[in-house]
Amino acid sequence: MTPEFHARWMSRERAEWSKRKGLLGSAILLETFNGYIIVEPANGELGDGPILSREEAEYELTPVWYTGPKARLREARQRLGLDVEALASSRG
Repeated sequence: MTPEFHARWMSRERAEWSKRKGLLGSAILLETFNGYIIVEPANGELGDGPILSREEAEYELTPVWYTGPKARLREARQRLGLDVEALASSRG
C-alpha cells in the first residue's frame, strides 16, 4: 500500500514562495529548528529537498524540534501514519 502523504525538506525560499502563491493546499508546512518540513500528498512536488524516511519523520516531527501549535504537529504526524499518542504525554 502506498502512503497518501510524505514528509519532505523544503528550503526557506521555496516555503515562502509557496505560501505567497497560495500553493500549500492540503499540505502542512512546519518550521522546525532544523529547517522547513512539508507534509504533502505523496504525488506532491512542493518540497525541494529529500523525502524523509519514516524513521526520520518520526524523529524530526516531535515537540523537541517543532514548537508551534501541537494540533498542527499532531495532524502532520497523523497524515504520515506516525504515533500521535506520544504527543499527548508531552507538555504543551
